[in-house]
Amino acid sequence: MIEVIFARILKASRCAASSLFADATLAIKRLPTMRDAMEAIGLFMLFLLAAGLVSKTTGLVTFPVLVDWAALSPVLLLIVVTAFFVPALSEELAFRVGLSGLSGRWRGGLALAAFVIWHPVQVWLGLPMAQPVFLDPAFLMITALLGLICTISYRRSQSIWPPVFIHWLVVVGWKILGG
Repeated sequence: MIEVIFARILKASRCAASSLFADATLAIKRLPTMRDAMEAIGLFMLFLLAAGLVSKTTGLVTFPVLVDWAALSPVLLLIVVTAFFVPALSEELAFRVGLSGLSGRWRGGLALAAFVIWHPVQVWLGLPMAQPVFLDPAFLMITALLGLICTISYRRSQSIWPPVFIHWLVVVGWKILGG
């Protein structure tokens, strides 16, 4: 009896992993259309407006009047490249594609909740990319907004690239402006 149960679990996990890999492959291969790109730009603008309002009302982010480009230039390329892979591509694959494979009508909400929770978990685990601001409720609200915008963009386009681009722009902008 135990062998039968173990065999069923093993078979189910192989199917799930196979399905997840297939979903990720399709999401990566599917290039966004012009409509997808325009929608992503519109969603990004909505995010900027909402995140700006949250930042302004909570005092979470105080943007510098001038960016010191000379001081920033040595690390700018590193920020731009690193932010593409971690967190943009890796988190979008995990939370948009990976968790969207969950069954049930609440899978988008579960993926969004996991995305938001992942940020404080990084701090609690002492991961290198974690920052104390990841525990701030205002930051988590902005994270939820980003997750929502990226989820909408992924669901509408069925391509990972629009949400990766949105996520990447947010992280690079935040880092350049002193986040």
